[in-house]
Amino acid sequence: MNISNDTPALNYVEYFTKQLPVDLATMAALRDELAIRQGALSAAQDAVADRAKAAAELATAKTQAAEMVAAAKDKNDKAKVKTDELAARETELADQVKAFETSSAERDTALATRENTFSTRERRQSENQTRLDVLEAKLAEDQASLDARVKDFQAKVAALKA
Repeated sequence: MNISNDTPALNYVEYFTKQLPVDLATMAALRDELAIRQGALSAAQDAVADRAKAAAELATAKTQAAEMVAAAKDKNDKAKVKTDELAARETELADQVKAFETSSAERDTALATRENTFSTRERRQSENQTRLDVLEAKLAEDQASLDARVKDFQAKVAALKA
């Protein structure tokens, strides 16, 4: 509002016909540029928010990865311990198998020796039994011969007495 009236009066017809369309076009261009800048600002704010969210997710992922690595190392250590235990068991079992095979071979050798000894004794006993049978038959024959001679002798003695 101009109270002192020291500025020249505004010519509204000339302003509405000439200057207003230019001002409106300039304002529309400024509005479009402001909308673009506001969109860019919103996009930048969204990007910052996304970056913050991504950083939080990255920190969570790193924590989970560290936990997974720790769990994997723990499982690996346990697996190594079990592998060592199994290797020790396998060595012990192999030693037991070797000891068993050695003792089994010794027993087999001893058994073979005993079987040979038994076979030898059995053969000798069979031979002795055969000899005894022959001697028994000869003894029976000699006994019968002796008995016949004794009877003949007794008969001769009886004949002499009579």
